[in-house]
Amino acid sequence: AEKKIFLSHSKKREIKRNEFLFVEGDTGDSVYYLHSGEVRISHVTPCGKESIVFIRRAGEMFGLAEAIGGSKRACSARAITACRLYELKRGEFEKLLAQHWALSRRVMEILGSRLRYLGEQMENLMFCDVTTRLLKLLISLSCYKQTDHEVWNASDAIPVRLTQEQIASMIGSCQQTVSEILKQFEKEGLIRISRNRREITILKPASLA
Repeated sequence: AEKKIFLSHSKKREIKRNEFLFVEGDTGDSVYYLHSGEVRISHVTPCGKESIVFIRRAGEMFGLAEAIGGSKRACSARAITACRLYELKRGEFEKLLAQHWALSRRVMEILGSRLRYLGEQMENLMFCDVTTRLLKLLISLSCYKQTDHEVWNASDAIPVRLTQEQIASMIGSCQQTVSEILKQFEKEGLIRISRNRREITILKPASLA
């Protein structure tokens, strides 16, 4: 029901691979629902290095926090693949939140879960080694949305449309270390990496988990 409410008031958009939806410093004047494709939410450090904070996938909303607060964008949103999405302007979004409790509750749930995720990421950086952080990321990437619940999709391949350097930025490591760990996982029979290195298949999900 919340999805129908949102889509009925929003504008459909098509964006190309590598196209920006917004960049750091822009006014947060829209929220988005991603119908298909993938979008990366990233922050550029003072030294010019991109740090990926989230990967948004089909069925997810994003751009919520700044739109609700009317603040500047803290991160940039860039398409990993060609995407179809729906955009809703801030004023209309605020009206819908005031009129529809179910939508407001869903938005609060989404923001709450993302705060927990960021807290877990900070905890991982403080207490987990690089191997554990990479394992957790692979498990996260291998989950997909079914209705409103995260479920384990152990039999399907994980499409990896990020470079090893970008994966490294998500776990606070470097490309060489990520490459070595992935090779070790493959040697141990935990994963299989395709020849073009654009797809990883988890072979032993129970072992990884």
